[in-house]
Parts: sequence; structure tokens; C-alpha cells
Amino acid sequence: MVPPAASPDLQPTGLERLLAEVINPGLCVACGACLGLCPHLIFLDGQVAAPDACGLSSGRCYAFCPVAQRGGSGESQGPIGPVLGAWQGRATAKDLQGRVQYGGVVSELLALALEQSLVREAVVTAAGLRGSPQGVRVTERAGVLGAAGSVYAGGGALSRLNQALAEDSGHPLALVGLPCQVAALQAMKASPEHPQAAQRIHLVIGLFCTMNLPWRGLRGLLARHGVQAPIGRADFPPPPAGIFQVWSNGAYHELPLEDVRALSYPGCAGCPDLTSEGADLSVGACEGKPGWNTILARTNAGAGLLELAAEKGLLELRPADPASMEHLTQAASAKRKRAAAASEEHPNG
Repeated sequence: MVPPAASPDLQPTGLERLLAEVINPGLCVACGACLGLCPHLIFLDGQVAAPDACGLSSGRCYAFCPVAQRGGSGESQGPIGPVLGAWQGRATAKDLQGRVQYGGVVSELLALALEQSLVREAVVTAAGLRGSPQGVRVTERAGVLGAAGSVYAGGGALSRLNQALAEDSGHPLALVGLPCQVAALQAMKASPEHPQAAQRIHLVIGLFCTMNLPWRGLRGLLARHGVQAPIGRADFPPPPAGIFQVWSNGAYHELPLEDVRALSYPGCAGCPDLTSEGADLSVGACEGKPGWNTILARTNAGAGLLELAAEKGLLELRPADPASMEHLTQAASAKRKRAAAASEEHPNG
């Protein structure tokens, strides 16, 4: 049940604004930034819901929401944001083989950061027992490997980050997240009223993202195609394939891309960020090189971790191919233009 709207004579609360601008219009992208902050919001089967009303005149739920806080889609730093260095890479460790998406760079970098005590804990997204994605807090390599691979569905993972930040602890944290989650994190770090994020989050690894899916809808589509959870691996191969690939219980399935795209969160249409521009390191598939990642080092902290991994022989790195970077820039620019068009249609999303 949706809580009643505020009286027109009263200033809307933070939750009321979140409901009016994001949740009720169906624009929530299930990043989890609003979850775990108060008892008035819950996450159920891939969706955020508000079981009762909140009396606060303002709230972090609205202030941290990446959809509510979207601004213009200008290109002041270019379509892919700030870049100190661009690389193609893959992890060399045998324990990653068959468990990771593409080159395993994210898993290896995160495991290294934990092993070197650059961070003490990381928030990642992993598939639960029934396949439903969820946020997970990991502290060692085994936990990182358990969450390896892409889920392609919203899991509200930032709720686990909010949980960690609320605890009476000062240990440094890391996050692996989608562009919407990285944007929410930047809002958290910029909040002077809640300094925990700025003080404790020491590493952000962002993922490239073209599409995020509601788990409820994806589960139904998979079932119609005879695919039963758990999903071992899923992938969107590059154009012109036009399919969504799924490996489950030893079987391989192909779903029409248009059927999958139709499921995507409406709020994702207004996202201008393809490559998680606010991260320390951004990682995605490498065009034309199966089993490799494209890596964008954006900050000194990110570049330093990448250099350390290469020095230890944990990653095989090559400078990014100029043609591949040009295609990535074009794709990022196209996403910005689509987001601008969507924002004109839905100004609040």
C-alpha cells in the first residue's frame, strides 16, 4: 500500500518526494541507496516498497537516490568521464577460471585490495540460492570468488553498504557497483551531515552498464524459455548477435535481446553514464577480445591498485586499443543522448 500524499499545505517529506518522483512512477532502479536507512522502506523480490509513512521533512532516502538527483547529461569531461589510463587486461590466477565474467579483473583487484588491507571489507552483488541478486559483504578472496560473475538484475546492494556504514566501526570499505550505485555513493560521500561515507569508503570499482533488469521480470522470462535458477553465467554478446546468453544447470540457452530489453527498468532510460564515471576504476567487457576486460583508471588510488596487481603478476595488461576506445566513447555518447531524450519525457527520472 502506498502511503497517502502529504497535505498541500505541508512541505512533502523526503519519503513522499521519493514516492512521488521515483517509486510510484516506476522509475526506481533498485540500487539500494534508500534501503537500510530507516524502517519505512523495504526490498521485496527486486522492488523497493514503502509499507508506511515517514514524518521526516528531509531524508537520506531522497538525497542519495541517483534517479531523484539526476542533473543534466553534459559532457564536461567527455562521454566516458575522467581517465588517467586505459587498459585491456585479464587475471592470471587459475582459481578464477570458469567463475568470472570476461577477464576476472574486478575479482582480482578486489581480492588484492582486501589482502593488502587497503580495505577491510567490500560490498558486492551476488546471486542468492534462488538466483535473486542481493548485496553481500565480503572480507577475503573466497567471498569475492563466491560473488564473481555478472547478475544483470537489480539487487539493492547498497543496503549492505548502508548497514556497514551504520555500524560502530571505522574500517575502510570498498564497493563494486553499477553506474547508478556509484552515483548514489558520490552523493553519500558529498553529504556533510553524514560523513561516514567520505571517511570510510576507500575504493570504488564501477562496472560498465547498458541494461539492468528487474529480477521478477527476468525470472518470468527465463521460466518461459525453460530456464530454471540458479543461473551459472549470463552475457550480452556484442552486436550484431541480438541475444541474451544464459548457462544454467549444465544447459545453454539463447533469449531474444528485444524480449530482455523490454524488461529493463524504465528509470534506467534516463541514466547518462555507461562507464561508472565516479569510480576509482571502471571495468567492462573488451570489444573483440573474449576473456579480456577494458579497464579505465580514473583516480590515483585506482591507478595505484592496478599497477600493484601488474607488478605482482596478477594481471596481464596491455594499453587499450585506440579503435576499441573510440567505439566505447561513441557508445557512451549515444547513451548520454538517449538519457537526455528520456529526461525530456520524464523530467523527474
